[in-house]
Amino acid sequence: MSLTGCLSEYSLAEIFNFVQEGHKTGLLSIEPDRCLSRSVDNAYYISFQTGRIMSVGNGYGTEYTGLLKMMEQRQWLSLEQVTGLSINANRLGQPLGTYLKGCNLLDTDQLRLLFDAQVVASICKLFGEIHYGRFNFNAQASLMYAEMTGISLTAQEMSLLGLRMLRDWSSLNAKLPALESCLQKLSSTEPKLRLDRQETNVWNLAQGDLSIETIAERLGLSIEKVQQIAFRLCTIGLLQEVPQPYIYKPIDLPDPIAASNSNVPSPVSNSFLGKLMGFLKQKT
Repeated sequence: MSLTGCLSEYSLAEIFNFVQEGHKTGLLSIEPDRCLSRSVDNAYYISFQTGRIMSVGNGYGTEYTGLLKMMEQRQWLSLEQVTGLSINANRLGQPLGTYLKGCNLLDTDQLRLLFDAQVVASICKLFGEIHYGRFNFNAQASLMYAEMTGISLTAQEMSLLGLRMLRDWSSLNAKLPALESCLQKLSSTEPKLRLDRQETNVWNLAQGDLSIETIAERLGLSIEKVQQIAFRLCTIGLLQEVPQPYIYKPIDLPDPIAASNSNVPSPVSNSFLGKLMGFLKQKT
């Protein structure tokens, strides 16, 4: 299966959510529009396995050997080891990092540093710099074992990290929830993801009866900030945007009995009648 589209129609977070929800395995290529994107890099290639991001490479497609170069630059492997592995890494049938750890050539801490530099930093850069271009998800592509450390994160976790680091939201403004919309939790159980304080506060208030504008007032945040948090949590499947609930307000109608009585003349007082009779007697 192959899925192709434009980043102007589907954001990276929405694409990642598609892969996550379907537990997809395959290769996602991102080709930025050079005229509209700030990035000067060539296409990015992101490997997924059952909805988890395994590796990120850029510039050289499926033949990219960036992970080995990172190991060589850190002098964790010799030039001879790198040369041999560059030929055979994709034939290992397992992530390169897992293989090297099994051979006692790298430890868990080293693999974590490599993963953060290769995957986390690259994804945050993608979210910040590339908003226009084309994407293609190929479920038939071979797994890039030579680029895998053996560490992975779900697409959901990576979307959350990438959107948190985003500073310029102009390309996503049209996708933000409306300020009069309400937010509704999709599950009553606590999220497994580690939310920050503001995200947690918005999630707690998302009962389907408070507008984004009201939530912003209660939390002392700007409406734009709450809209951005709401977009993050909606995109990763924790919340959904819903319309404000209709609240019946009875219309105050005049009391028909009171209205009819209001046309009846009020009784004349005895003092007034007495004065009137005296006046008439004087005239006669």
